[in-house]
Amino acid sequence: MKFLSIIFIAFLGINTAIAQDATVAVDSTLLGGVAFKSVNEFYIFGDATVIGNNLLSEDSKKPYNNKQEDNDNIKMKYVDIDNNPETFCSSQAKLVLPEDFKKIVYAGLYWTATYAYEKGVRKLVNNDFIYSGNGERSPIINQVKFKLPNQEYQNVVGEVIYDGSKDEIHSINSPYVCYADVTKLLQETKEQTGNYTIANVKATEGYLSGGSAAGWMLYVIYQTPTDNPKYISTYNGFADVNEKPIDIKFKNFKSIDYGNVKTSLVVSALEGDNNIDLDECAIIKANTNQFQSLGNAVRDQQNFFNSTITNNASVNTERFPNSENTLGFDIAQLQIPNYNNQIISNDISETTMRLKTKSDRFYLYFTAFQTEIAQTLFNDVVQETKPISKNAKIEPEVVRSNPSTVSNADPKETSRTAYLYNKKGLNSNAFRYLKGKKSTPVVGIEGGYYVITNTFLEQERANNWKDSLIKKGFDADVFVNSKNNWNYVYVLRSDFAEEAFKLMEELKTNYRYRDTWVFKANLD
Repeated sequence: MKFLSIIFIAFLGINTAIAQDATVAVDSTLLGGVAFKSVNEFYIFGDATVIGNNLLSEDSKKPYNNKQEDNDNIKMKYVDIDNNPETFCSSQAKLVLPEDFKKIVYAGLYWTATYAYEKGVRKLVNNDFIYSGNGERSPIINQVKFKLPNQEYQNVVGEVIYDGSKDEIHSINSPYVCYADVTKLLQETKEQTGNYTIANVKATEGYLSGGSAAGWMLYVIYQTPTDNPKYISTYNGFADVNEKPIDIKFKNFKSIDYGNVKTSLVVSALEGDNNIDLDECAIIKANTNQFQSLGNAVRDQQNFFNSTITNNASVNTERFPNSENTLGFDIAQLQIPNYNNQIISNDISETTMRLKTKSDRFYLYFTAFQTEIAQTLFNDVVQETKPISKNAKIEPEVVRSNPSTVSNADPKETSRTAYLYNKKGLNSNAFRYLKGKKSTPVVGIEGGYYVITNTFLEQERANNWKDSLIKKGFDADVFVNSKNNWNYVYVLRSDFAEEAFKLMEELKTNYRYRDTWVFKANLD
């Protein structure tokens, strides 16, 4: 959205000191906004994805691909793809989950728009446009229709995060943001991969000063096998990003101790124009006070918020309509280019994202952060989240402490969720079987109970696995079973069945070691 002389621009207060706890320094009373708050935190073997689409365009069904026109100059109309008399606007996007995903653990639905009145017009007076509106604005903005794959619409009532119509600073275009936790709806549907449709998001049609915009976003976290556990956190609020930068701090994590750290961001904003540049999304470099501007093939470093819906370096085209220019609505899922761990280093516990612009004002309402974390942190969180159900055998349990919405609260008081394979305790039947089972004679190794984490036919692969375990603090080694010539990688040899069995049960609570077992050798 271009800066306009007829609009009073409020400068948002910020705190640039990296050591401060404030996530976003926004005085919501004086400066027109809502401070960003933590919605939840997850410590999980899993991943996250995001979909969404815009709901205002030049045509109700055809994609809009012109990237040269200002949003102000487009006579907006509702996107409406479903030919349903009960909906006045609707758009669709496809959610794709990996085949090996286990369970959706969180789904957050957001919708946002500029909504000053029902329809706007403009007139050219003395070489300047004068905007006016018709139709009283509805007070009900937090109700939409939500359609899951191959289902009918159902009504969803959300929470109003921010309503600019009640704020003198933003009343001229009245942006708003709403949120609903739809986790249960996605968990209970049989088909989770497929097309999702959102309808009846209210917005201003026609012309609006700065251009009207509208869209929706669905952010999904799911459990799936991963090499390392991850920390995933989501935040919402409302920040008017103009000439002064906005800093958002992410904390409560500890990156992996060794190797390349994989980290990604999701940000979503309203009002960014495709053809107006000089807006940036940056992240601080590890152990410095310097920020690195982010970008990729579809998001320029100097025009990051460019009215597109992207997943990493690709435009998401699995939408209807699949406009290249989403006219003031942005969703960016971005893998941070962490070459040589220059941005997120090993053993780091916090980082800061900075948003700024010099010409294209925009409204940020959502961000999410995820990074690989140390196994020790995951284990510590697991220990904090008790009791654990004794009934589940394979599926992970969700254990949640009392939630808090304050993102800079004490780590022990924020909303944490750990996903793990349940500790079953000492299973008496399995233990008696192990004690009574005859041992296997193996040439060249000491008799005892061996806790085996993996077996390999190739020696090189066995050694690589052993080395990775050693880096994680295990006293790992390899022996060759002379009866089958396989390489057995173990982390403990014990004279006592109880000791080996308990370690096996403990390791099996971690998805990476779910196949751990005890090998009894040379004891008969």
